[in-house]
Amino acid sequence: MFKTGTAVGAGRWPNRHAHPEHWHKPLRGQVMDICDVRAWANSIHFPEDVPHAGEVMTLALRLQREGKLQGLVPVIWDCNTHRRVCWERLEALRSYEDDVVLWRAAKALRLDEIEHPRRRRPRDIREFLPQQQQHLALA
Repeated sequence: MFKTGTAVGAGRWPNRHAHPEHWHKPLRGQVMDICDVRAWANSIHFPEDVPHAGEVMTLALRLQREGKLQGLVPVIWDCNTHRRVCWERLEALRSYEDDVVLWRAAKALRLDEIEHPRRRRPRDIREFLPQQQQHLALA
């Protein structure tokens, strides 16, 4: 479970299908409170830019009580040119620091594949991760 305000990542790496030297750092998200009006703005429940905070809180708490928000959390993603709110599954999120470590390992693995195209047995991403973060390869 992530607290409100925690920086998170979800394996969203801009240009990940380009050459690894052109990969941008992972997108950084920030966990929001379920009653934050930005999470509900322009939704099916509130088709306006700035919904009334009391109505948002009432709906969010009702949906939470009914179990419809189980395992979901709103995250505001910082895309370089704009910010976007998405509801994310908790199991898809990891701390931003872990996301950067995994991004570096994936980048190193891809560069290794490019430098050694004839290698018979592909290397595992765990070879590029620090010892204390080997668990990230399982995600």
